[in-house]
Amino acid sequence: MRSITAIILALILAFSFAFNVHAQASEVIWLTADNTSFKTGETVMVLVNAVSVTPIQGFTFQIRYDPACLKPVNAASPILGMNGLGLPQTTGLVDASFASTVPQTANGVLAEVRFEALGGCQTNLVLESAALAIRDASGFAAPLPGVKLGESNIALAIDSAPGDPSSQALSGTPLPLDPSPASSSAPKFPVWAIAVITVLLVGVLGFGINKAVQKM
Repeated sequence: MRSITAIILALILAFSFAFNVHAQASEVIWLTADNTSFKTGETVMVLVNAVSVTPIQGFTFQIRYDPACLKPVNAASPILGMNGLGLPQTTGLVDASFASTVPQTANGVLAEVRFEALGGCQTNLVLESAALAIRDASGFAAPLPGVKLGESNIALAIDSAPGDPSSQALSGTPLPLDPSPASSSAPKFPVWAIAVITVLLVGVLGFGINKAVQKM
């Protein structure tokens, strides 16, 4: 009887371990914020996070916001070698893309995104879409399949009382996110396509520079 009980317990532990490993191995992107209450003029910072067992060479995301409550300022990636690509911005939607010439580990913060609180209101930031980019076996850029969206909605409370902007530096080179008047008519592309194009452009530039150096 004791041996049967021991076997059942061992099976339960084995299944539990296998489930946890599978859950941790899933490619997931989600949104978080250390603070959700702000005053007018203060800096609102949210984090785009990801876990991927596959090294990536780019990522892209879109965050929906209320332009009456928030003004996007900039974004940056703390991952070394991940550089931002300037894209036309549409009012109400942050559209950001980053790429690297070499594979990078994605296990934590992908990007920090900053907004300015404009006035007293209750609002939400919504991660509408996101994608990770890799290089396939042939050396071509491609979207990483099977990426899931986790937490995608952050509720914010903004007080009408004036506050002080944050002086904390971004972890990386800032990518401006200010929408321009002409950006609303700019053509829209799938988010994974933006990441793929970014990786290809960075790869071509890196290849050209390497060839030029070899000829010197």
